[in-house]
Amino acid sequence: MRFLAKFSGRLRLPKVISISKILLILFVMLFIFGFVEFDQDNLYSYQWGLKNNGNFIVGDTFLINNHTASYFDKKTNDTMFFDRRDIVDYLTANGLAKDSMKANEGYDIKWEQGYNFFQNIEGGRETIVALIDTGVDITHFELEDSIWINEKEIKDNGIDDDYNGYIDDIWGYNFNGKNNNVMPENRSEVHGTHAAGIIVARHNNMGTKGIAYNENIKIMPLKVLDSNESGYMSSVIAAINYAKNKGAKICNISLGAYTYDYNIDQVIKNNPDMIFIVSAGNGMDYVGYSLDERDVYPAKLDYDNVITVSNAAFDGSKFVSANYGSYVDIFAPGTFILSTAPYNDFAYMTGTSMAAPFVSAVCAMIHCKFPNVPMKDYKKIIIEGASPVFSLEGMSKSKGLLNVYQSLVLASEY
Repeated sequence: MRFLAKFSGRLRLPKVISISKILLILFVMLFIFGFVEFDQDNLYSYQWGLKNNGNFIVGDTFLINNHTASYFDKKTNDTMFFDRRDIVDYLTANGLAKDSMKANEGYDIKWEQGYNFFQNIEGGRETIVALIDTGVDITHFELEDSIWINEKEIKDNGIDDDYNGYIDDIWGYNFNGKNNNVMPENRSEVHGTHAAGIIVARHNNMGTKGIAYNENIKIMPLKVLDSNESGYMSSVIAAINYAKNKGAKICNISLGAYTYDYNIDQVIKNNPDMIFIVSAGNGMDYVGYSLDERDVYPAKLDYDNVITVSNAAFDGSKFVSANYGSYVDIFAPGTFILSTAPYNDFAYMTGTSMAAPFVSAVCAMIHCKFPNVPMKDYKKIIIEGASPVFSLEGMSKSKGLLNVYQSLVLASEY
């Protein structure tokens, strides 16, 4: 069955003093402010979803080109970004456009508090997040240390060493191309790499910060989409089965179809020991719709092990293209999200595809540090831990925005 690949509306980013005095000053600063310095990564200030300081603003062309990434350019950041008048004119004619969108200070996922809580818990178990998408640039300097490795396979020997039916699947598998190449084919094939960075980008003073960056949390790239970002549900099913057999408990599926598929329903339903985080979809003609009235799958599979995520904007609203309704479990940041892109680059993207990895990251943190939490309760924890948002009431089960800290606190009580 052919399916619509992804639901991402993506936007196309003194005096010298002695060393001893410097060290003394640094030590005092660390003693006062703590040893976690969240502003170290040079692009962190642009990650409003992690910490919204109210400075993010987008001009009247903010709803630009829902299907192309906007590569990061600091010089253009304050006015965002390109002029696609056809989209702006469409939205204006239908009463949907705004002259500008300004950030709402404090409207974020409470990541700093949550990550401190997470890091202060000793230990942690191996946690694999299967990223079922367009592939991942496994050589990106922000991601290379967080890519899952199949230790039972010998690299490039042309043999299926672990007898799982896939040859040389060292870093996952390409189910669309039927080979072991999980890399993007070109710079525009950014979707999967972007999602990976949201989850595990390194904290290394060189770029963005991943929500769940930790030595125990790894991304398993499972490529199911071609260069046109389309593919088959049979590839998604094969990827889920691969993930299960290789120990992944968390699957991020930022894609979907407009028609019900029995086989995808059954493979998800019959794996209650896994959690599936899926995107709610970006409506049609740039306008979101209620999933109570129209279909998107697997977003409408209302099982305990499916978390359906929609896209919140940085002003506290539902983004115009984001789907909503009783099948949506929670909202997460999905508008102008800065993350990794192929070839050691960074890009802004917008859509429910960007919101889903936020939730996948929190599920990975729960799995890593809180082994007593049963998989059937992950969804409950995510929903109950949400921050209430008045403008999102009636649009999801949670009535609010993902809250990392509150979710982890609830998980710690098991």
